[in-house]
Amino acid sequence: MLACNRLFCFAILLLISQSVFSTNYYISATGADNHLGTSASTAWKTIDRLNQQKLQPGDSVLFKKGDAFFGELICKYSGSKVKPIVYSSYGHGNMPILRGAMNTHAFKLLKDNIYVADIHKTVKAVFLNNELQILARFPNSGFNIMQGGMGNKVSFYDSSLSQPNQFWKGANIRFRTFDWEMRTSIVKDFTNHQIIISDSSTNTLGKGWGYYFDNKFEALDTSGEWFYSELDKKLYLYCNEKKIKESAIQLVQLQTGITIEDAVSYVKVAGIQVEKFFEKGIYLAGNNIGIAIQNNRIESIDHTGIFVNKVSSNCSIVNNRVTDINGRGIFALEPNHLLIEKNNIQNIGTILGYGVSGVNGMIGITVANIEAIKSENSYIANHNTISNNTVSNAGYVGIRMDGAFSTMEYNTVNNVMNKLSDGAAVYCWSLSKYYTHDNIIRKNIVSDIAGSNFGTPSGPHPAANGIYIDNGCYNIVVDSNTVHNISASGIHVNSDAFDNLIKHNTLFNCQTGLSVAEWSKPKSTFGNKFLSNTIFVQGLTDRAVVLINFLLPGTKGMADFDENTYYHLYGDTLMTDIYNIKNANEEVTRITKEYGFEEWKKEFKYERSGKAVSSILGIRSSFNPLLFTNPTFKTVTRTLTKGKFISMAGKKINQIQIPPFQSFIVLRSNP
Repeated sequence: MLACNRLFCFAILLLISQSVFSTNYYISATGADNHLGTSASTAWKTIDRLNQQKLQPGDSVLFKKGDAFFGELICKYSGSKVKPIVYSSYGHGNMPILRGAMNTHAFKLLKDNIYVADIHKTVKAVFLNNELQILARFPNSGFNIMQGGMGNKVSFYDSSLSQPNQFWKGANIRFRTFDWEMRTSIVKDFTNHQIIISDSSTNTLGKGWGYYFDNKFEALDTSGEWFYSELDKKLYLYCNEKKIKESAIQLVQLQTGITIEDAVSYVKVAGIQVEKFFEKGIYLAGNNIGIAIQNNRIESIDHTGIFVNKVSSNCSIVNNRVTDINGRGIFALEPNHLLIEKNNIQNIGTILGYGVSGVNGMIGITVANIEAIKSENSYIANHNTISNNTVSNAGYVGIRMDGAFSTMEYNTVNNVMNKLSDGAAVYCWSLSKYYTHDNIIRKNIVSDIAGSNFGTPSGPHPAANGIYIDNGCYNIVVDSNTVHNISASGIHVNSDAFDNLIKHNTLFNCQTGLSVAEWSKPKSTFGNKFLSNTIFVQGLTDRAVVLINFLLPGTKGMADFDENTYYHLYGDTLMTDIYNIKNANEEVTRITKEYGFEEWKKEFKYERSGKAVSSILGIRSSFNPLLFTNPTFKTVTRTLTKGKFISMAGKKINQIQIPPFQSFIVLRSNP
């Protein structure tokens, strides 16, 4: 009995000693892997050595500031809630860099500005002076256009392709299949102007869709292009002699910068720059708890900057800069209680065809569900917060938030939807019921959304919206957002979305202020309420509200409107109603009706307490409407100079106060 007690006491003492004593491990470019690693003077040199070390809760791994390290960091061990394992930095200077690219000076002239180097490990990307080079491609810019299809998802023809049969076999083909996505496949066969691809497209291939080939040596004909031959392990680069001699050339050869393995928990990564990896910058493999990603720089990644895999909980991604990512900035798959806050996301998905193939590419921030039919008891993303982030210059959506009981607030999203269309700056979607519902989207500032139909047969007017509540979403509250300078709808509710509340938003200079469309199932779009919004209609052809029903002869029941204020100082037509009717022969006629405010109100019994303003006291000549926003948490006072300014209440003003994450409209009178 006494021996057992002694053993028990010894075990307790051992546990106490392990919890009290933590170790700092140091890594320096001037260190050595045979060192102890527990002080700056005995630092290790490589990430490979670090990956061999077993870490305990409370341990820290510190990279020397100003140094760069080549390798993939694998986080295998968990900390505890009170003693996380920390990966950070020490010393003075710039953040330490974890890099997936190696420098090379091994190029020799082959012929006509084509240089070659023997590189035995596969090259994924090439940088010259930190500028990404482009895989050898045809055409060198823009798209070829499919002339027709074969009625399937794997083949099309284009008579402009004059190369011999099988010339393009084995090359990449990157192509648009829908307005909202690009896809990449490999050419399986090329015979008599017909292309057959290896991977099935999501849409039938056919006339009008754009495509290009790359990863073909014969297409290497333009400065900035490259090709790597897996067969002879050679890298070819098209460049002039001066640039080859003077440039810093880096070859991306590694996949992921930092991997936090499945089920590893309570790890913190702070103050590290992760750059030039092909797949991911930082990757949470799944089932992670309490991971904190803070104050890092993630840049020049092909696929995803920060990827949080399935069913991670209570993690945080705070105050990171994520930039120059070809695929997605931050992507989280079915997390719960994830905080994404104060991140700066820029230059996402700016090269058509690079990054993520298919849907969900070229997006700043995404919280998504696994795309499967959900039941009431299915697990989905839940209780997440996306707050106070800045997203700018993205090829597709700025922020997407699917799932339930989550909040998106105080974000600034601008200049997104640059490369694709049929999306929005702020977006949510549902595949089935119990997929996306009971979320709040509030006090975000959204601006300058244009969209692009380049390489599609869809016409000159891209569907690029400000805030977009897509199919099947319900109980979404869209509250007190400012949406301005939008080429399509400021706020759009799509078919099958129901019981959503759109209130207290300001919409300025949108082609359409508010819109609702039904095209999927009859009477599946209902209960959507638009209350106390301010809509400033700026152009003669712009509309405050557009309702569309492609299934039934009318739009009643899809939405209700009340207490909204419509400013229409340029014209009297405010509302548009579009619907289809069938005659006895089942022929469809599309009906478009335009309404002024009073006529619309009387016809549909909308806006019982709403109002329309067609003139402002004090404005008797030409004028410029101006919108001022405040993307901060403090009330901003702004002095107005160089002109006569009139408030929307018709009062002369020279100073305005704008509450946090709100806006103010004024009119400047021209002489």
